[in-house]
Amino acid sequence: MRQQDRSRADRPYRQRSAWPRGSRQHDGAARSAATGKGTRVSAAPTIGIAEQAAALAARLGRATLPKNPIVVYGSSTVRLWPDVPASLGRQDVIPVGFGGATLQDCIEFYDLLVRPLAPRLLVVAAGTNDIEKRNAGPAEILALVETLIGKARRKQPALPVVVLTLKPAPFHGERMPAIRAANALLAEHLPACSAVTLIDIYAAFVNTTDQADPRFYAEDLRHLNDVGYAAWNRAIAAGLPPP
Repeated sequence: MRQQDRSRADRPYRQRSAWPRGSRQHDGAARSAATGKGTRVSAAPTIGIAEQAAALAARLGRATLPKNPIVVYGSSTVRLWPDVPASLGRQDVIPVGFGGATLQDCIEFYDLLVRPLAPRLLVVAAGTNDIEKRNAGPAEILALVETLIGKARRKQPALPVVVLTLKPAPFHGERMPAIRAANALLAEHLPACSAVTLIDIYAAFVNTTDQADPRFYAEDLRHLNDVGYAAWNRAIAAGLPPP
């Protein structure tokens, strides 16, 4: 085998789009992530959450992954995150995301998707979809985050957890008060929890009037563009332990 022809097993894991390559949604999402423009993309692929989770679990099972990685677990912002090793400058972060996922979904599929990876640190990046899809209130968001942490620690009692505040988007204009209230409750309660750190990513995406800044978002005004992912990378990198 020629030196440049690395086997599939030797390549670092990169989460793939759940849309078929060549489809309008796949190509639009790729252009949006690369240029900050492109066609509108939906919050989730047309396949269901369970199907996405099963496909993702299969890909993770086939991939060569770092031992005891940092796992960033969440919804489409994680799923569409481009080239994580290059973005963060480290090889030990694994994105595990599926489009449209709620905190409830993250709890349901934790044993399938995350537990087999035996993470040394869990980063929770979900919650906005619970408000959008189920009209969940701040207290329910907090309870779901605490439930997810409890499930993660069932077999890893000392697992440190980082929770990201809920990310705003212009698409969520009428839901912004609920997002702010949920973030305020997380900030009030999570710092008192053992080995739990809260990273405020909300502040990175709002303007001086406390509204989501459109310059960070793709044309659908809910998913991040390249400028948005640069801000996302900075916020997350600042809260992670050194490699």
